[in-house]
Amino acid sequence: MNRYIKRVFKFAIYLIALLFLILIFIYLMSKNVMSETASFSHFLKDGRPLQMLCLVIVFAVIYPFIGFATVKVYLNKAVNDDKNEIIELFNQRKYALVSDENKILVFRPVNKFHRLTRMYEDCLELDYSDTILKFHGLRKDVYRHKRMLEEFAQKTQTKD
Repeated sequence: MNRYIKRVFKFAIYLIALLFLILIFIYLMSKNVMSETASFSHFLKDGRPLQMLCLVIVFAVIYPFIGFATVKVYLNKAVNDDKNEIIELFNQRKYALVSDENKILVFRPVNKFHRLTRMYEDCLELDYSDTILKFHGLRKDVYRHKRMLEEFAQKTQTKD
């Protein structure tokens, strides 16, 4: 629950900043079209800022449910044998191993800009305590890396 609240606040701040930049851009682009008496306060009249703020808050509350996922990758053997190869696969995709505690591998992107655009909520957690891997993180990253791990599992099966 603590992680969820942290994500809601991060995404709300991110969306408010993004919305503010878009509004400034729209105002500056339309300033030539508007009359001399038009001002930024006139541009944001009739309670529009409150409506936009409510929309941002609603989206920030919903997004952690939509944007993050936990999936399972089914393997036919324990991961301990192939753990180093899995770590190398993530290194090839520019993800660095952050920790390996309690049979949970945590990976983060190496690229700082990539991390910034994801509000530093970009870690991928791989629980290898069973033959079924549990994979948690941003939805699109999780599904992309799930396919990678499934291909890896198929290759190791054909080797054996």
